[in-house]
Amino acid sequence: MLTLPHLLSLSPHQTSVTIPDVSHVIDSCRVKESRYNPETRIKELVTVWTSHASMKQRAGRAGRTSSGTCWRLCSEEFANDKLLESTVPEMARTPLDELVLQIGLLFEQRRDEYNRNSVNESRAIQRPFAPGFKPIKFLSNTPTPPFERSLIQACTHLMEVEAIRVVDGADGEQTYRLTPLGYHLSRLPMDAKVGKMLIIGCVLGCLDNALTIAAALSCTKSCFNNRNVDTSSIEARDDLIEHGFGGSGWPGGTVKGDLIAVVAAYRVWSKEKHHQREKFCRSHALNSMTLRDMDTLRKQFLGLMIDAGLVSQNNGSSDMDDCNIANEDALLTSCCIVGGLYPNIATLIRPTSPKGGGGRLLTNDSKDTCRPSSNSFQRTRVQRASKSGKDAYAVFHSKHRSFGTSTPGNKRPPETFLSEVNFVSKFAIILFGGELELVKNAIIVDKWLKFKVSSDDESGSGAKGNAVLILTLRELLDRVILEHVVETFSSPEDKTKMIDCHSRIIKVVRMILSDEG
Repeated sequence: MLTLPHLLSLSPHQTSVTIPDVSHVIDSCRVKESRYNPETRIKELVTVWTSHASMKQRAGRAGRTSSGTCWRLCSEEFANDKLLESTVPEMARTPLDELVLQIGLLFEQRRDEYNRNSVNESRAIQRPFAPGFKPIKFLSNTPTPPFERSLIQACTHLMEVEAIRVVDGADGEQTYRLTPLGYHLSRLPMDAKVGKMLIIGCVLGCLDNALTIAAALSCTKSCFNNRNVDTSSIEARDDLIEHGFGGSGWPGGTVKGDLIAVVAAYRVWSKEKHHQREKFCRSHALNSMTLRDMDTLRKQFLGLMIDAGLVSQNNGSSDMDDCNIANEDALLTSCCIVGGLYPNIATLIRPTSPKGGGGRLLTNDSKDTCRPSSNSFQRTRVQRASKSGKDAYAVFHSKHRSFGTSTPGNKRPPETFLSEVNFVSKFAIILFGGELELVKNAIIVDKWLKFKVSSDDESGSGAKGNAVLILTLRELLDRVILEHVVETFSSPEDKTKMIDCHSRIIKVVRMILSDEG
């Protein structure tokens, strides 16, 4: 039987544990819930008051085999007047991107069935089928509809990923259809950004690296341990990252980033013998369980890509040669990250004084500057930023906000942090980012990021021509990605011709990335 101090030490995630012969349970009446702000795209894990339904469930943990007592740390009057009857549905407090994609897939399946019935019953008078799906109208029939602004933001996000498009908006509520890319993303049980990253990895020939990154982003815990580890293990891990994939002097280009570091760590771990992997993790401050989960997810994701026709098969087995032809190229791998995580882009704000003072990151949808999260390998890099340097743009996975602290003598305001920060080339953003606009000799991405294009001659007259060439290359890249998605089940001969054509375009992209000047 647990004593009172043990009961008080139970975390909110452990209150559902059933312990035999427990006769007393102390309920703090508090619980941690995931909340999402659709306007700022910030995820928060907040502590809130629990509901009556949850309190009833917790009370059942006492007296399983005999009579018991549940002690609640709030007054009965407070519970009756302030607490909700049931917990807020997850649909009303989490991102809705995947849900919108599933609604779009359901619409496409019903449309296909309708068209088949129309062919079989051609003489019958058929009423026109809806031009697309309306997620707001569809979800208004649920018992607890999500907030309209959350749905609008989810649709906006999916349009940025190019997963859906607007087909009608005459009645005041926009109607959407899945794009070919969105159709594949809706059939992949993962975040839309992660799915798009895998598809771009297929196109660029670095699928193996994209699988590793996608698996890391899909795990709840990082593969890096930062607590209760000795200094020598951290130094060994930092050395592995510094000289591993994408590190200093890497043949495929040097790219600094948290997700590139994941690829470097996983590569070395996967080459270790199975009975030595646990020891390797301890000596390099790595999480063995997370790496094993990543290994399993990689295999599952690859199977899903094969089933979708995005990875070709040869005699019943997957043909990975074409998808991994550039697997040692860190620069192209960084393009996968940009293509998948865009528009999560931040610019590096450097200190104005020559003495430094640290840099900050600024995103398009945030008025305040941000910092890399505490476990980011780029945190020190941003803090040590000087008045000048090469770093300018970074891509990140998610944004979190701290609540700040207010204690006697120590007051810290709330701060916004970015997770999985990766510094990338400006050309990676231009070629795999948002909509481009040419203004004189400058390329503007999504009316926010402005890149001036230089000229080959001293007069500068060729700057606009170079900008037009970059825009043309971007159009070709968009067509490459679309063809790879649409022609998934084409004949082997047609697919070989398509891949040969795509490889020539990607070769030009690689040349531009290797020499930004």
